Amino acid sequence: MDQSGPVRIIPPEDPKATQGVRFIYDNGVQLVHGGPSGCVFHGENGTLHIDRGRLVSDPVEIVQTPLGADDVHLQKSPGHHRNWLDCIRSRDAPVAEVEKGARTATLIHLGNLAYWNRTTLQWNPQRWRFVDAAHSHLLDRERRDPWQLPTV
Repeated sequence: MDQSGPVRIIPPEDPKATQGVRFIYDNGVQLVHGGPSGCVFHGENGTLHIDRGRLVSDPVEIVQTPLGADDVHLQKSPGHHRNWLDCIRSRDAPVAEVEKGARTATLIHLGNLAYWNRTTLQWNPQRWRFVDAAHSHLLDRERRDPWQLPTV
């Protein structure tokens, strides 16, 4: 999903909720903001709980079974700073490429907009735009003098 993003962002029904925004992807995958940290993945074979160096699964066999050659393997990283310096020398792409970072930041901003405005947002991740032009104003804000964008 690194080259994509959610197509719908749905706020929780409770207007005071600070958790529960749902991100719906084109392929049906749903991501639910549960905060404050970590991730929980529910799949056909069980559940993974991941949080800053902690990995737990239900059933426990999921994390105990080694990945096969045809399974998805994540790139090993010596850490963002070291990886960045290594990539300067090698000209390879870093583990956390700019596009991945931009899409991650966009996901967070879209979730915040759904919380703040309490409205479902339709997003086009290829165009980086809202589907409904009425929501376009959410991508900008009023500026105070002297900080203005030039008129083009």
